[in-house]
Amino acid sequence: MSKPKILIADDIKQNVKLLRVILSASEYDVVEAYDGEEALSKAKTEHPDLILLDIMMPRMTGYEVCQKLRADETTRNIPIVMITALHEMDDRIKGIEAGADDFISKPFNKAELLARVKALLRMRPVKEKPEKRDETTVLESILSGLKEGIIVTDGQWKITNINQTACELLHLQEADMKNADLLPHLSRMKLSLPVEAITNTQEKITDFQIADSNAEGLPGINARMTKIFDAQGAVVGITFTLKK
Repeated sequence: MSKPKILIADDIKQNVKLLRVILSASEYDVVEAYDGEEALSKAKTEHPDLILLDIMMPRMTGYEVCQKLRADETTRNIPIVMITALHEMDDRIKGIEAGADDFISKPFNKAELLARVKALLRMRPVKEKPEKRDETTVLESILSGLKEGIIVTDGQWKITNINQTACELLHLQEADMKNADLLPHLSRMKLSLPVEAITNTQEKITDFQIADSNAEGLPGINARMTKIFDAQGAVVGITFTLKK
């Protein structure tokens, strides 16, 4: 029986070397790539059983590589674990929306890494069935377990995901909010910034406060808005993280 083949894509050679040592010692074959374009090429020619994909790479980011792999019939079912030093929720949401199956944070924990690799390889026969991956279900499952309120919209402020915590903080009905326009709801709230400033800003991250209308005189809700831009600078998605 052939060993499972794992493609490691990371522009930092020390990271690749460390992962190769860990995986080779556990009887995995390893293929290396040092930028996004090389990762995409080797995924198509080497037919790996799993890909460890760094997010921040030259020539093509891990997000872009992941999207292209999911769009190609020959690579769409390969499990992808994104390697990241990023801990912001919106970065992980962006990875999930690009098609990632799991995440591993730097610095690596050997036991955690091997456990995630083993679990995804064990699940791979199910993923190879010609069924569309349900990224929405994966994302909703992750959001529902968070203590923070999370709202995700597309570039036109249409809500694509909202968890129960966000609805409770803003006194909204979760069932009525999916696919709703978020802007009218923001306009009715007492915000520390004008709505126009929030909608028109070209900053990636904007922090502001929302007054709790049901708790006069008490501290409000701290909100962080993160806008996701495409290569042309257009807004393609927005996330809100809400905390008391």
